[in-house]
Amino acid sequence: MGQYANTGTDSSVSVKTIAVVPRQAVGTTKGAPIQSARLRQQFMGFNTSYLLQQVLPFNAIPIQQNMYGITYRRYKSNRGLRISFGANISELEEIQWLGLRLDKERRKQVNTHWTYFYGTGGGIEIFQDPEVIDFFFSPVEVNLVGQMHFGVEYRINQVMSLSMESQGIIKLGSSSALVLRPPTVITAHFLLD
Repeated sequence: MGQYANTGTDSSVSVKTIAVVPRQAVGTTKGAPIQSARLRQQFMGFNTSYLLQQVLPFNAIPIQQNMYGITYRRYKSNRGLRISFGANISELEEIQWLGLRLDKERRKQVNTHWTYFYGTGGGIEIFQDPEVIDFFFSPVEVNLVGQMHFGVEYRINQVMSLSMESQGIIKLGSSSALVLRPPTVITAHFLLD
């Protein structure tokens, strides 16, 4: 019968091992960072004060304070350009206030949800006083507007954010004035790309 002889050499075969990297616990997922890594971003914003006026006292704000209804923002990194348009129509379906503005803007992210922004720009505002009723002549105020703005934005998720801003305005034209608009309007922004 066969016998096994010990020759003094190690006949064991080396075995490759696999390193095991622990996975996260089941049920816990780490979400993507709020701020997108893309350098170019586009947003469309809408004035939400008309929707919230049943809950908050936005209906007590004068027509000029309604600011702008639609805002388009385009950023390359943290510098951007925005175009804002707004109008207010009377009960007789006449335009009482019309505004168009173009701004340069900078933004800085504070944390994953909060961003502050500031900028300067110019535009035009046209206002017809609804209190003055004249059959033959209705006075219209036309003003060129230069402004500075500062605001904060809260990012809800990758697509939607809410912002409020304050404005310092110089009006030159029919009713020249220096105006400070408080942050009374909440704007909802949606990422386009």
